[in-house]
Amino acid sequence: TPLPLVVSGVVAGAAAAVLSFLALAVVALGAWMLDPTGTQEWSGMLEVASGAWLAGLGLPPTIDGVSITLLPLGFALVPAVAVYGASRWAADASAVARRSEGLVVAVTAGFAFAAVAAVIASLARSLAVPAVEAALVSGTATFLLSGLVVMCRARLIRWHGLAASARHVMGATAVALAVLVLVAAATLAIAVIANIDEITSLLVALDMGVSGVLLLAVLTLGYLPNAIIWAMAYILGPGVSISVGVTVSPYAEPSTTTLPGFPLLAVLPSGAPAGAVLLPLAGVVAGIFAGVYLRRCGQAALRGAGLAVIAAVVSGVVLASVAWLASGSLGTTTLQGLGPSPIALGLIGSALVGLGALAVAAWPARYADD
Repeated sequence: TPLPLVVSGVVAGAAAAVLSFLALAVVALGAWMLDPTGTQEWSGMLEVASGAWLAGLGLPPTIDGVSITLLPLGFALVPAVAVYGASRWAADASAVARRSEGLVVAVTAGFAFAAVAAVIASLARSLAVPAVEAALVSGTATFLLSGLVVMCRARLIRWHGLAASARHVMGATAVALAVLVLVAAATLAIAVIANIDEITSLLVALDMGVSGVLLLAVLTLGYLPNAIIWAMAYILGPGVSISVGVTVSPYAEPSTTTLPGFPLLAVLPSGAPAGAVLLPLAGVVAGIFAGVYLRRCGQAALRGAGLAVIAAVVSGVVLASVAWLASGSLGTTTLQGLGPSPIALGLIGSALVGLGALAVAAWPARYADD
């Protein structure tokens, strides 16, 4: 017998919130147990987990009086995956068959998740995250994600139900962004390998012990998506701001700014490597792949060019959005406004992708590979 819609929604939202928090709490308590002689109490480690969980929801915590707005985007995957799995379960458990039923499940899941978020924010008072803000932000995000998952799971929203032109634009945009992410990830990996000695020396100098290394490793994984977005901004040309008035890019002067002892920051180049001025061509290559995708879909000539332009604009909007998410400050005087410029990355990324996509998709249809 299917569960009532409200029951499945409440269970899904509460379970997603509690389980995602426990995943981070287990890591924090594991680090505490690995350092039995440390001065940190278990309650303090739970606050560390609370700060990571709230940061993953987009809520800036306050640590030692410093508001951290440069949030680790990787931590957002923990509650997102939990909401995704719980929403699929809720759709099956309540046998959702109509959109109104899916809406009820999503709304109740959002309320349940918001209630748990408000409780966690209230208990972690030192983080100075208002409970009302935590409830509103987490509840809204859960409602949107859960609603989409439930509708798709119940086959109330289908990919082939969209207009063909919309599917082609979304596909071309996904291809272009995937190429940019792959290039940025490869560039970041090369930078890590090239600076492995410096990173190792930094870890030795920090002398954090086993528990400290574990927490640092988890924090590094949390900031890994930020690092990929920063690498993308560096490749496309706008660069990354690492301090007030200091930008690292292929076209900027070498920087001598002293950065915090964080492993990922050690991979930032002090100067432009040889051939760095050619890195923005990666955006054109991404556009070429998007243009090839459009031609494979039978979109060429004037229609293909129009879809290529739209895909480039959408790519620019996405790049600007992720640049905004990957920017922020660490609260100090100099470490403010860190990250890529959303407007610059969006405009330049859109132009480069559009150039490559138009170069392929605008050819007459008789040259299409269909």
